[in-house]
Amino acid sequence: MARKALIAGGILVVIVLVALKFLGNNVDSIVKRGIESVGSQMTGVDVSVGKVTLALREGRGEIGGLEVDNPKGFEERHAFTLGSVTLAVDPATVTKDVLVIRELTIEAPDVSYEDASSGSNIEVIQRNAEAYAKAHPPDAPKDSASEDAPRLIVESLQIQNGKVRLADVRGKDGVVDLPPVSMRNLGKREGGITSAQLAQAVVQELTDAIKASAKQALADRGKDRAKDAVQAKVPRRR
Repeated sequence: MARKALIAGGILVVIVLVALKFLGNNVDSIVKRGIESVGSQMTGVDVSVGKVTLALREGRGEIGGLEVDNPKGFEERHAFTLGSVTLAVDPATVTKDVLVIRELTIEAPDVSYEDASSGSNIEVIQRNAEAYAKAHPPDAPKDSASEDAPRLIVESLQIQNGKVRLADVRGKDGVVDLPPVSMRNLGKREGGITSAQLAQAVVQELTDAIKASAKQALADRGKDRAKDAVQAKVPRRR
């Protein structure tokens, strides 16, 4: 279960990073439509965004209320929800080939994990994302939406206050805290990387963090169950 649940955070970051392809347009509605359109194509489910506020001349931006619906056949409405994404951009690089993001903070990702005979909701979305990636390889001819997409340098990336909810577990240990993730100078050595390369680096970091957190939570739950089993065998005094 831990291995499957860790996929969720990575997909969420990929969707968020789609926004970076459209920053050069400096139009909030275009960024919003871009996330919703490409995010929905990538995941095979509806992706919606509550608001996008960009002021790139001042070097700042925010994406709020990002929601990724569950595939058909699962109970929860959303597979992922996100508190907010805040960006601090170097204004001098907005029109350059390499866009420098001074800080990218992803706040309060909330992931619901549901299992089923055909695989979990996360696995379904993951398969959709893999199919999309195969159909859109990095060396494919560029389309009108992506031909002006800049390469990226992220000086500081933070993911904080995240939760992974294990829907088939009841009780306190059904919610696994996502440890804070902090990464620095992504793409700096290479002189800029694509959003896909950036996403890949973040996915690996998230994988390690969620693995450790989920493994500990499941181990603690096993200890509690063993303790309860022992206590159940102890005769009660009358």
